[in-house]
Amino acid sequence: MNRLACQYAIIRFLPYAETGEFANVGVLLACPATGYLDARLIPTKNTRRIAAFFDRLDKRIYRDALNFLGEELDRIRITMRERTDRGHGFVQQTFEGLVRPREALLRFSDTRVVLADEPEAMLDKLFARFVERDFANKQYHDRILERGVREVLTQANLRGFFNAETIGTEELHIQVPFVHLRNGQPTLAIKPLDLAKDEPNLVYEYGGHWVDGIRRLKKHALLPSDMLFAVQKPVSEDNRIRNAANEIVAELREQGVEVASATDVRAITDFAKAASLH
Repeated sequence: MNRLACQYAIIRFLPYAETGEFANVGVLLACPATGYLDARLIPTKNTRRIAAFFDRLDKRIYRDALNFLGEELDRIRITMRERTDRGHGFVQQTFEGLVRPREALLRFSDTRVVLADEPEAMLDKLFARFVERDFANKQYHDRILERGVREVLTQANLRGFFNAETIGTEELHIQVPFVHLRNGQPTLAIKPLDLAKDEPNLVYEYGGHWVDGIRRLKKHALLPSDMLFAVQKPVSEDNRIRNAANEIVAELREQGVEVASATDVRAITDFAKAASLH
């Protein structure tokens, strides 16, 4: 199958032109060769990300701007269905008209080119990447926290005492990035844990996975004698999210492990120092 050349632009919400700050809220894609032109926008009811980033902004301003663009795109879709001559020229002209620079709350990025087998599938893929950030999976932010812990250990001259290890047995185990072995047995372990999720259910789902893992390892006497979770808590104003994170932290402590903030350099350093005493 010959791959098709498509053009796309990321739709950005930019409420304060003075700062240049924006949030990605959609993607527009055109494939003139096939007469394809369409866009995907984030649902207007999903305002959590916008509210977190632009905390002083009236949500109605965002919703109105998104609804206005959505209506314009709906009119274009109707025109596309009704026209029998929607060839290369019409699609290209319509795409360029939409993405032209303008002073508005919703703007378009520079036009980019991508090769696609199916334009519609590519639009879904680009939306997942630039708006839903599918690359940021459950472990993604943990790896960011890992870099921070690694830097703390390096600055304290303790990095050499810790390595990534598997804790447990072949049948029951967890992977931890910072483990200190003594006589071949894990005695100290540090696990960065990101609980700064957008929804309470995500906090329970990811945090609960680690609570269950620690509980089971403890039951089978496989848990290191000392273990620290370096936790990133949510900064959301939503009490449900903060309460979920606090509940996960409390459950971890109930299993006998220590919990500290991922930014608490002193707590992480003091815990790790025990590795240098033997």
